[in-house]
Amino acid sequence: MKNKLTVIALMMFIFFAAAVAPVFAVEQGDDAPAFVLTDTERNYNFSKKMYGNEWILIDFYATWCENCNAELPYVEELYAEFKDIGFNVLLMATDSEGLDVVVPFFKQNPTTVKILIDKYQKASGAFGVEALPTMFLVDKNGKIAFKTVGFHEEDIESLRQILSDNLNG
Repeated sequence: MKNKLTVIALMMFIFFAAAVAPVFAVEQGDDAPAFVLTDTERNYNFSKKMYGNEWILIDFYATWCENCNAELPYVEELYAEFKDIGFNVLLMATDSEGLDVVVPFFKQNPTTVKILIDKYQKASGAFGVEALPTMFLVDKNGKIAFKTVGFHEEDIESLRQILSDNLNG
């Protein structure tokens, strides 16, 4: 009986320790975490099908976030500049209301980039996102090539330079 209680106690400790373990943020050089999210049309999008085909900017975003909305036109410029030579953008909408807020928002504020719904912050958690906006540039090998937290115009220029160096040559 004592051994059985010890095993149960140990299992409970492991379960709860894993449940409250801190999420570590993904950093430059790390493998990009896998995710499956739906888009605004409720189609499933699998990261494993995307990684390895092109450079991808993953932008964690919320409709209520002023810095996110200030950043978006710059992200759309990058997309327009590089989309035809191996670059894609995924806007990860983290709004807790999901489609109910995201779809009407983007009907009033159209965007050219693909929107994925991260209502339950599954992808945000996998990437260790702690603030919005946070962007990760994933290279063709599925590695994080660049990360930025917050909106800074100089980060957009850094992204442009990285993309230019890797896609124009």
